[in-house]
Amino acid sequence: MRVFTQKEKRFVGTTALVVFCLLFFAFFEESPELSSVLQGAIIAFVFFLVLPIAYTRLVLRESISNLGFRSTNHTVAVLWSIFLAMGGFLVCWLLVYQYPSIVGEEIFPVLIETSFVWFTLYTLTLLPLTLFIYEVFFRGMVQILWLGNTWKAVALEVALFAGLLQLTQGIALVDTPLLLTAVAAGIVAKKTGSLWYAFLTSYLIVFLTDVLFLSLR
Repeated sequence: MRVFTQKEKRFVGTTALVVFCLLFFAFFEESPELSSVLQGAIIAFVFFLVLPIAYTRLVLRESISNLGFRSTNHTVAVLWSIFLAMGGFLVCWLLVYQYPSIVGEEIFPVLIETSFVWFTLYTLTLLPLTLFIYEVFFRGMVQILWLGNTWKAVALEVALFAGLLQLTQGIALVDTPLLLTAVAAGIVAKKTGSLWYAFLTSYLIVFLTDVLFLSLR
């Protein structure tokens, strides 16, 4: 009888957790008693943030640096983040220029659209928290920990993110900024090995795109 190596056990176990988290998030039956947005936020927090960290520390008994929580050459990493973020935003700007109707398809809460204070609070709290959760799972858990941070890993994490988006809400042209974020952040994570700079890239793209969309309404 073949005995699995520790590396093989680690890969199988991580694969099972990744698949479980994605399927649970995609096919979770919502309760009519709670807001669907709140339920989605809770599930994402638990399955995309808490479980990956707990699995790494308690099951694998590894440092969370293996999820990408590590420092690197700050100057080079920041330059990669800014370069990829500006590239992603440029594509979004060209997309809006070519298809201006998508500006109206992006849904923002009324308070964020009408109040600068609420928009500031959103950009400083809800937006970074949401993006950070997805960074930990897709760039940290999937790309770095599970697949070893290769170029194939970048492609697969983007494919998994796109698949999840399709299953949960369907992919439309207005979702291009989110897909570009997955690509750009994945490349930064590959080049730097750090989750922090991938998060910075995601934040810059989404923040600048939100400002663009809101300014054109």
